[in-house]
Amino acid sequence: MSGPILTFADLLAPISPETFLEQSWEQQPLHIRRRESGFYEELLTHRDVEEAIVSGGLRYPSIQLAKDGRFFTAESFTRNIRSGDDVFSGIPNLDRVGAEYRSGATISLPGFHRAWRPLGALAAAVEEQLDHVVHTNVYITPGNAAGFSAHYDTHEVFVLQIAGSKRWRIEKPPLSLPHRGQPFDPRSHRSSAAPLLQVDLAPGDLLYLPRGFVHETTTSDSFSLHVTLGVTVYTWLELLAEWIQSGRHNPSLRRALPPGFTRGNAKQLLDDQLPLIIAELQRVTDYGRLVDGFAHRVRSARAGAPVDFSTNVLATNRTRSR
Repeated sequence: MSGPILTFADLLAPISPETFLEQSWEQQPLHIRRRESGFYEELLTHRDVEEAIVSGGLRYPSIQLAKDGRFFTAESFTRNIRSGDDVFSGIPNLDRVGAEYRSGATISLPGFHRAWRPLGALAAAVEEQLDHVVHTNVYITPGNAAGFSAHYDTHEVFVLQIAGSKRWRIEKPPLSLPHRGQPFDPRSHRSSAAPLLQVDLAPGDLLYLPRGFVHETTTSDSFSLHVTLGVTVYTWLELLAEWIQSGRHNPSLRRALPPGFTRGNAKQLLDDQLPLIIAELQRVTDYGRLVDGFAHRVRSARAGAPVDFSTNVLATNRTRSR
């Protein structure tokens, strides 16, 4: 592909969004092997990321270090710098960052779409297409190192391999489509002898993982730089919670539960009344209004695409008035 990656369709090319949503979304991993190392070059390059790190513009928590499945404390690789009466905190000590990276640590840049305009525009376009919340992280792992230990995510994951290579070992989900309130518990995980899928991502490749699929990564002699585009989904649980909350406008639903409702006859009264309460909520609900209100709240929460800023206020106002 030549040209910028501006849309969800661009991200998935050559697979259509319709095919992806029908066959892969929330169902199974997908590896798009493009054999086109420059596929993402107008979106982000490893030189762009290096420049962002050394520029000094990233401050903790927008730059982090991780090793052996754990993140470093901010104090271990950042410092505070005083400038007159102002104190700038979380400034990375680049000598320390470089030393830890050379010893096997992964550099993580959470929310990099807020600092890098092309990535911010793509994140906004995907969010507009899917109606779910989109965020990005950049990960740089040195050669011959492990990434994060085996885990699953509670959001959908699109991995964009920018430079270098990384091996992904993927296992079946121990919990299908976990809610974000059901995080991975490493104490209960036992790695399977045979993974469901094992792929080596090369520059230009894309890997999609539905939430819940356990994965871990390693690098070869080459370093790896990839972008994770995460999609935190709204589920039926969120819509049902909105529905329940709409009942606060009904006086009968604001009545207290019967005193002693956990015991004896009062508990039986609760058992008997609950179906009637649900039926009353169904009777008074304007479902169209409920869905419209939920949709409005979702749209209002979006960060939106990056906007322009001009120091020439007069020119800016003229542009807006056209």
